[in-house]
Amino acid sequence: MHIAPFGNFIKDEENDWLISPPLALPLFDQVDCEFLLEGYETDPQQAEFVSAIQNFLSLDQSALKAAQDAIFHYYLDCSRLAKADGLDCVEIAAPQDVWQHIQPGWEALVCRRQTGDQAVYVLFECDCDWNEEEGLQLVFKNGLQISKVGPFDDFLSYADVYGLPELDKVLYQSRG
Repeated sequence: MHIAPFGNFIKDEENDWLISPPLALPLFDQVDCEFLLEGYETDPQQAEFVSAIQNFLSLDQSALKAAQDAIFHYYLDCSRLAKADGLDCVEIAAPQDVWQHIQPGWEALVCRRQTGDQAVYVLFECDCDWNEEEGLQLVFKNGLQISKVGPFDDFLSYADVYGLPELDKVLYQSRG
């Protein structure tokens, strides 16, 4: 299926996704990324998916820097848990240092939230040195700004995670 302006998407029958050709992400030093569109074919507002991807592709490093304090708090929680279990964890001294310990992924899931605002979100998974098992999930509302950080859990907001609407605008919610 051709989706302008990105090109031809391939249908993944197993997951019911449309998969884009690799597109360079300025946000992560031009790393190539495939966009996985979930629910696009049956969505009555397909243009919102296109807009979310275009927004995401236009982001620069300032979008990441706006979330670095929340990401650092996620790191601190993981570090405390690791130390409590007698495990080693990378040492990160300050929020701006988290980027040295994050490796961007190569896939972004684009889907519509089924609850709350029902906006289109872009979920981008990264590896991180402080939580090798669960990684780091960055969620971008409408592809414009980070609206949630934490372990990769497929949730679009903390309101969805905990079933509490008051957590809808929370960037990071500690599990402990």
